[in-house]
Amino acid sequence: MADAAPGWSARQGGLTAGSVTLAVLAGAAFGLQDLWWAAISAWVVSNPDLSALWRKLGMRLAGTTFGLAFGYLIAEASAGRELMQALALFISAAVGCYLRFSDRYGYAWFYGALTIAIVIAVSVISPADMFSFAQFRLIEIALGVSASAFVHELGRAGWGPQAAPAPVAAPSRELMQVGIVAGLSVIAMTCLWSWFDTPSLPQALASTLVLADRDLAAIRSRARQRLIGCALGAMAGLAALSLEVDALPVYLVVLFAGIFYFSRLHHGGGSQSYIGTQGGVAYITAMVTGNGPAADIWPVIGRLAGIFMGVALMVSVSFVLAAARAPRLQLRDGEPGRSVGVR
Repeated sequence: MADAAPGWSARQGGLTAGSVTLAVLAGAAFGLQDLWWAAISAWVVSNPDLSALWRKLGMRLAGTTFGLAFGYLIAEASAGRELMQALALFISAAVGCYLRFSDRYGYAWFYGALTIAIVIAVSVISPADMFSFAQFRLIEIALGVSASAFVHELGRAGWGPQAAPAPVAAPSRELMQVGIVAGLSVIAMTCLWSWFDTPSLPQALASTLVLADRDLAAIRSRARQRLIGCALGAMAGLAALSLEVDALPVYLVVLFAGIFYFSRLHHGGGSQSYIGTQGGVAYITAMVTGNGPAADIWPVIGRLAGIFMGVALMVSVSFVLAAARAPRLQLRDGEPGRSVGVR
C-alpha cells in the first residue's frame, strides 16, 4: 500500500467527510432547496489548519454576501438590458480576478466576483427565481461552512496555526491583463450559452473564473487537473448512484466514503492536489442534487458539462494569448527586426 500523501491523515479525511455529510444532513433537516451548495462549501473550506479554515470561512461568507447583495442590485437595474448585463459581467469578473492576485483578501474578492456573475446569469436564465436563489444560496453556503467549522473544532487537538500566505507580487499591467482576459472570457461563455443553449451556465462561469491566471502554463495545468478530477469524481459518483443507495444510512456512508477518498489528494499537497479538489467537487455534484440524492442523472450531467465547457474555453483562451505573446517575446529576446524564437 502506498504511503499516505504528505500533510494528509485519516483523521483529516474523516473530518472533511464528516463536514460534508453534516452539511447535507443539516440542510435536509432545514428543507433547503439545493444541498449541493452546502456540501460544496463544506468541502472547499475544510482545512487541516484551523486558522486557515477560519480565514477561508470568513472570506467565503463575506465574498458571497457581498456578491449576492450587489449582484441582486445589478441584476434588478439591468433587467432586460443585455448590454448593461454584459458590462456588469465584464467589470465584476475583471475587478474580481485583479484583486484575487493582488489583495490579501483575494479569496473574498474572487468569490464576490463569481457570485455576482452567477446572480446575473440566473437573472438572465430565470428572472423570477433570482430573489429565491440569492436567499437560499446565502443560507446554504453559511450552513456548509458552519458545518465544516463545527466538525473541525471538535477535532482540533494537535493542530497549530500557520502563517497566512501573502499574495504573490506581480506587475500591475500584468494583473490588468488577467482581469481583462477573465472579463472577456465570462462574456464569451455567456454568449456561447445564449447562441447554442449550452448546459449549466453558472457552472461554466465558475470554471472560467477559477482557471483564470497570469501564468498561461498554470491555466493549462489546472485545466488538465480539473478535467481529470472531474472525470474521476463523476465516474465514482455515478457508479455509487447505480447501486441505488436509497436508504439514508447507506447513502450517507457512500457519500462519506467518497469524500474521504478524494480528501487524500485534496489535502495531501503536491503538484496534483487540484485533481483531488475537483474530484471531490464532481463527486458531490453527482451524489447531491436538489434536496438529497440525485433522482435523475441528467441534472448531474448538465452540471458536469458546464464545468467542461468552462475549462475548454479557458484552455482555448490560453492558446490564443500564447500565440499573441509569441511575436513580442521574439522581438524582446532577439536583435531589433530579427526574430529568434521563444526560449
